[in-house]
Amino acid sequence: MLHFPPKRLFWLTTLLVMLLASWLYWPTIHLPLIYDTLLHIRIAGGLDFASVWLPTEAFGFYRPMTFFPMLVIKQLFDGYPPWLLHGNNVVQHAVNAGLLAWLSWRLWADWRRALAAGAIFAVFPFSYQAVAVYGHNVHPAITGLMLLGLHTYLTAVSPQKVGTQRYTEESQSVTEKGEKKSAQSVKSADKKSRRWLILTWVLLVLMVLTHETAVLFGGLAALVQLCAQPEWLRSWQQRWYDFSRQPWRWFLLAGVAYLVIYQLLPISRATVVEATDSSLWLNGLYLLQAAVFPLAWFAHLLPDVSGAALTVLSGGLVGGISAWLAWRQPTWRAPLLLAWGWWAAASLLLGMTLANFYLLRGPRLLYLGSVGVALLWAQLLAGVWTARPTLTPALSLKGEGVLRRGVVWTAVLTFILLTSGQFVRTKLTQYEQLTQPVRVSQSTDLVYLPNTEVVFVNLPQWLDMPPKTYAIGVEFVSMLGDYLFVEELTNANGIGKEAVWAAAVPELQTPAPYAYGIHAQHSWPPLADKSRLFFITDYTASGPQTRFTGFLWPLPGTYEVEDFNIGAEFDAYKLEGPTNDFALGDRPTVCDGVVTAWLIWRPRYTDIPDTTSVFVQVLDADGRLIAQADGPPLGIRPSLLAATPEWILFDLREIALDEGQTAHTLLVGVYDFASGQRSPATDNAGQPLPDNAWREPIAACGEK
Repeated sequence: MLHFPPKRLFWLTTLLVMLLASWLYWPTIHLPLIYDTLLHIRIAGGLDFASVWLPTEAFGFYRPMTFFPMLVIKQLFDGYPPWLLHGNNVVQHAVNAGLLAWLSWRLWADWRRALAAGAIFAVFPFSYQAVAVYGHNVHPAITGLMLLGLHTYLTAVSPQKVGTQRYTEESQSVTEKGEKKSAQSVKSADKKSRRWLILTWVLLVLMVLTHETAVLFGGLAALVQLCAQPEWLRSWQQRWYDFSRQPWRWFLLAGVAYLVIYQLLPISRATVVEATDSSLWLNGLYLLQAAVFPLAWFAHLLPDVSGAALTVLSGGLVGGISAWLAWRQPTWRAPLLLAWGWWAAASLLLGMTLANFYLLRGPRLLYLGSVGVALLWAQLLAGVWTARPTLTPALSLKGEGVLRRGVVWTAVLTFILLTSGQFVRTKLTQYEQLTQPVRVSQSTDLVYLPNTEVVFVNLPQWLDMPPKTYAIGVEFVSMLGDYLFVEELTNANGIGKEAVWAAAVPELQTPAPYAYGIHAQHSWPPLADKSRLFFITDYTASGPQTRFTGFLWPLPGTYEVEDFNIGAEFDAYKLEGPTNDFALGDRPTVCDGVVTAWLIWRPRYTDIPDTTSVFVQVLDADGRLIAQADGPPLGIRPSLLAATPEWILFDLREIALDEGQTAHTLLVGVYDFASGQRSPATDNAGQPLPDNAWREPIAACGEK
């Protein structure tokens, strides 16, 4: 049987968890710059190496270390290479996993607990958003600084007995052999302790410049010191009084002072950091789900069971087991207190200050608290299998040896790692699929014409795509394309228009088997003396699809009134016929099972009723209806479109056919969808058209 020295086991454990974290998130280096990254780049553009340390009004938080690294990267690389930014997040996440495994090793000298804590942290499901998006780098950064600060603090307060559960007080004057320590040794130890404390203060300053959760450091330092020196828990008199006078209290007071100072900083308060119209119960339920995530995973396998009930029951079970462990074996009290305390401290700040809509759509916010969650499950697993009988509580299986306990420990840890790792990889795959530019805007050369503006309708702002594994909260939030503002979207697609609008049209939003938000950057733009292109996003069962629906053209302009012949005339519109020489007015065609038709309309009067719509039907050779695409011209209701007789409407209809169907004739008419009544239709000679509809043969692909 192989035997590894303790030091080699430590290095092997740390290396394994760092490799696991790196391997899991390595695909993110291929992602574009998305989400908050683009907002941070915009803000960083107005900063320099002096102003970056001042409160930034455009940001709403005081976090200089969010932008300082970006200025350095811009200076060195003359830009922001996506692979570098994403690679930085991956490296930080891997280092954090290693630091946590190391902290566990120093506190308990148990490679199993160190391996479990680091590995569970590496694959924690809700961390994917913090690691995959560089704009969320602040969460890995503050967590890494806290873990590193706890290491330096632990070295400062326990310079001689780090890595065991025994503690020799600094004031102890008698060695194990009963001899007096020399004054020189005491002075040397004090000097070393001061150096490490100074380094800890430096790290605390960096934490303060990174994120507001730095205020938790003092409390976390106290919990870590309790784990390193657990005898403080055994006496609630003089020993506890002495413990309260340890250096952690100064870090705690510094955090409280920063909370007060932060309120006086000249920065705006982001609206999301308000608890108005927010349910503390819902926030707490979401945070509890993160703590019991291995059990909450079963929610998607039990669709008939309430996710809230499962979360509460799981929380009660895990809490009960923790209490039992602490009661049966006093040596487990400090480790469990650290785990639960870390999670509770990080969760309290989130649950009390953030609105539901923000917290439930921000799994990145759970990154810091995941350290406590990883420590918790590492302790629970250690209760199943440990080589030390004194640390094995009643959870150990009666009559079972180390081998069988090891099988249970391995099976449970493997389940956690596999389910969580698969979840994270699924989300990274969705990021890769959904962060592509909306290339439909490249499908027409019209976007490159001068004096043209673009309107995006119902552009997605965020998505919560299935499958949904965890019952509480919005599971997946992503922006489509590498954009935060609509200008980034047009630049990504090579449009580069100055007049670009993103507006919401509620009646065009449809229920879908996933949640989504609309990117309503602007109100509906009034008509100007420019051609206007429309892109509308539909929310289908398989996901959002953006389509080009056509454009408005003012008259007079490139095209005059006489360029258009009347094919049919309805009450509200005139329909241009196919007999002219205008390219878009050629006959409808069918290619690859899709009928494409350009319908060129001209309003006959202003204030066309909103119930006015158009039916476009595809008939086969026998005159049977095989497909259709109804809706107002350009897909926009008439009052919102606001076109007058001085405008031409180029209406694009693309109709997909089922396999085996053959398109023969296109039937077009106008009707009132409220009453179902068709508008009377006449041809260019004023003769009534059969069925009040204009008919046109559909040409094969490539024909005119």
